[in-house]
Amino acid sequence: MLNFYEIHRYQNDTFQYVVATTNKHTEEEVRQDVGRFNAILNNEMKSQGIRYVFSTGSTPKVTNKRTIKDENKKIEEDRG
Repeated sequence: MLNFYEIHRYQNDTFQYVVATTNKHTEEEVRQDVGRFNAILNNEMKSQGIRYVFSTGSTPKVTNKRTIKDENKKIEEDRG
């Protein structure tokens, strides 16, 4: 499984979009970024209910498609 972390933007309780996705930084680093994003919101944005939220998830590790093609080509060549 491949773990990843995201920063989501919300307006009130409505999800707007994914700001960032990473699997290269630690959970703590991403949580700190979320705190920084929320800290720089001006009063107008805060009054509109805009906020940033930390999210986490995982996905099965994806194999490089090029690798799969190369492996299939080698199998076909071996059959020959």
